[in-house]
Parts: sequence; C-alpha cells; structure tokens
Amino acid sequence: MARIVHYLNQFFGGLGGEDQAGMGPVSEPGPVGSGRGLTRFLEGEDRIVGTVIGGDNYMAQGGSRAVDEAIGLIAGFDPDVVVAGPAFGSGRYGLACGAVCKAVIEHLGVPAVTGLHPDSPGAADYRAWVPTLATAETAAGMGTALERLAHLASRLGRGEELGSAAEEGTLTKGLRRNTFEGLRGSTRAIEMLLTKMRGEPFATEWPLPRYEPAEASEPITTGAPFRLALVTEAGIVPAGNPDRLPSGWATDWMRYPIQDREGFAEGEFESVHGGIDTSFANQDPDRQVPLDAARSMEQVGRLSLHPELLSTTGNMGTLRDMTRIGAEMGRALIADGVQAVIVGST
Repeated sequence: MARIVHYLNQFFGGLGGEDQAGMGPVSEPGPVGSGRGLTRFLEGEDRIVGTVIGGDNYMAQGGSRAVDEAIGLIAGFDPDVVVAGPAFGSGRYGLACGAVCKAVIEHLGVPAVTGLHPDSPGAADYRAWVPTLATAETAAGMGTALERLAHLASRLGRGEELGSAAEEGTLTKGLRRNTFEGLRGSTRAIEMLLTKMRGEPFATEWPLPRYEPAEASEPITTGAPFRLALVTEAGIVPAGNPDRLPSGWATDWMRYPIQDREGFAEGEFESVHGGIDTSFANQDPDRQVPLDAARSMEQVGRLSLHPELLSTTGNMGTLRDMTRIGAEMGRALIADGVQAVIVGST
C-alpha cells in the first residue's frame, strides 16, 4: 500500500476562492476536495493519508519559506509519494505545485508528481526536476488528469521508474538518452514524411520548443549618432566574478562600468558561462562583447556608447527568468535613452 499526500490550493481544497488566497498551509487527514476524485482511480490499497492546502497568494509571495511550511506538513504524514494538483494552466497554483514537488524530491527524498498544461509557468520552471503530467489547459480535463495522475502516483509509490515522456504522457525534462532503433534515421525520416503526406498522425523525434513571437523594432533611420548598449548572456564579468554571477540557472543580471575602456583586456574580465569552453573568451573578452569595435565606431562619430555593460548567464536559464531579465534590462536601457543593443551571444 502506498501512502499518498495530496497538495492543493485553497480553491480545489474547498476552502474558498480569492478571499482565502492569502492563507498559509494547513493540513487535513485523508482526501479533500479534488482528492476525493483522485481516490477513485488509485490502484490496490493505495490511499491518500493526508492533504496539505496552501493559498495561492501566500505560496507565491512567501517563496522558500512558504514551501518549507508546506513540506513540514507533508512530512508529518510520512508519505511514500506526493501528488500536487493538477493545476492545469494556472499561474500561481502551478508554480506552487512545481515548487512543492521539487522540494519534496530534494529534501524528503520522496517521489512526487504533478499535472500541468505544457504552456503553464509552473511547467516552464519545474519540468526539468518534477515528473509532470501534460494536462488540458482548464479544469474541464479534471477527470482524465486525475485518472492518469493516480496511475503515475501508484507506480511511483511502489518504487517503479517511469518510462519516457512519450510513454507516460508527461512533459519532457530536456534530457536526451541514446536508444537503438531498428531502422536508420534516413528511413525513419522518409516514413515520417510519407505518413504526414497521407494526413495520418505522426510523432517527430525532435520536437521544437514554442516561443512567443517577438516583433522586430523599427530600424534607426536618423543620420545622427545613435545611443548603443552592449548586453551579453555569455557571463562576462570582472576577473574573479566579485558579484558571484552563477555559471548557469542565473536569476539576476549585473551592470559593469565600461566608459573608460577601449576594450576588454585579458585577465581583467572573464566569462563564467558554464555551458561553453570559455578559454577563447577569456583570452579576448571582446570576442563575446565587441567593446573594441563599438568604441572605434564611437570615435568616428557613428554612435554614442552606453557607459555600462549589462551581463547575465543564459546557460540553462528558464524561459520565465530570461524573459523577466530581458524585460528588466530593456526598461533600464530605454530609461537611459538607448536606441539599439548588441547582445553578445555564446
């Protein structure tokens, strides 16, 4: 028998709507709210021994402290597996489900699973760590989601390893494993093409990520010198990385003065990017951030250079954090009158 603890928000836990979104985590014995539906699909003698309920706003605003409170209540039920949600396309609720499951796995050493829509913020932030069932966007898909979550939870509670995302209906974690196929790649590609031409369903072996479209800015048409800024996601920082910019999973960005520099000298600046060989960038940081070239254009009156380098590390950064960082940088540069930006990439 697997002992299951269920995490819910205040709405699906039956404690109220937005009027209760600020409530801290509480616990109840047995199944509560949508957990009663989950119970119907559990296998064998598996059962929900307790439910932990957290308010959407409290969990979103409380950060790690709020998650720790929920984890303390979960641990009190001595679970074999934890189920969070499903939260579908919800923002705050989905993020809380992902954070709680990640903490359960890391701090309690207990498997956990949640259900989220692929485009939800929680999926973007936590799918790399947490087994995440792909659900419908709204609670209209509740029945199907609960049935599939119950199946996954029972298997995890028995100590089974889950198969691939395609086999389990979960979201990919971004990991690639080598497998052996009976047909060579060219043959599989042709068969896939013929299947598509016949209008039959097919599954690609290389799914592409989906990004929000970004409209290009209007070109600068004035003949006068324009204000240019240098930005990089290559982790270019002063030697020794005094501000401790992470080599990956960065959630912040830094500003470094460059107004008195003609270029970046070896030994004075370096790249802390953890996803590339940084030796060439460290020998000549201008390869990543073309300060020397921009300065030469400034000297002949082509442009006016912004006095700071804006730097972060894009390695393994979540789409959510990188979008936020980009927006923060953009607002700061617009406020300084910047008209164009060169982003030094890896």
